[in-house]
Amino acid sequence: MHAVFLLELQTSDMHAALGRLLDQTRVAGLPLAALSARADADACRISASIDIDDRDIIDRLVRRVGALFCIDAIEVRGECQCPIPASGVRP
Repeated sequence: MHAVFLLELQTSDMHAALGRLLDQTRVAGLPLAALSARADADACRISASIDIDDRDIIDRLVRRVGALFCIDAIEVRGECQCPIPASGVRP
């Protein structure tokens, strides 16, 4: 089975969150299919598409990225619609 997962991060610090996301995907060897970031008045949203078919790897990535203090929430979409609140994420 082949899937593309979309991660959406809400953050107060775009540079820290983007750096963490890029670093963790590189370390895990995950192929980024697309990446975008946009800032509003006091919040930022980062979207990343990851081309992989292993949900467990995505869940581990979300836990590592979500451990950053400035991540308010992470939503994962792909094989299923499973929002993961950052407050429930542990490194």
